Amino acid sequence: MVSGFLGCIRAGAMVCAILALAAVVDVRPASAASPALTIDGSALGGDVIELSIEQLREMPQTTVVTTNEFVDDAVTYRGPLAREVVALLEADGATSLTMTAINDFAVDVPMSDVTRYDVILALEADGKALSRRGKGPIWLMYPISDNPELRGDPVINTRLIWQLIRIEAK
Repeated sequence: MVSGFLGCIRAGAMVCAILALAAVVDVRPASAASPALTIDGSALGGDVIELSIEQLREMPQTTVVTTNEFVDDAVTYRGPLAREVVALLEADGATSLTMTAINDFAVDVPMSDVTRYDVILALEADGKALSRRGKGPIWLMYPISDNPELRGDPVINTRLIWQLIRIEAK
């Protein structure tokens, strides 16, 4: 009887310890309000801003219907214009944007590309939120189908960075 009683006390203490730890450490999954993208203009005297997926969705959205070498058919992508996101930094004089993915893959995108073309930070593909498995939650997308000079350009294809987590203006 005593061992049963002590066993319950020990089990109860373990449950209490787990609950106490859960109260201190946030064990919930990332939400739409968690920072998803850091934009950094500090190299140009600008700000460093963290944006959630929800904040990106609250920005004006642009739709780009395009093909690329990573999909079979034309896909309808939707998200804010890259130039509008970068403008939040108030870092004038940027000529290049270093885009970094969650796996530390990075690519430099000329600022002239995001001002000349309607390059977006795609959050959706064909009306569905981009998942990590689906190259999301943020995929830099050029309007390739609307601009013949972009079609088949291997440099443009390397700039279609997915699982984007950081943009640094230089």
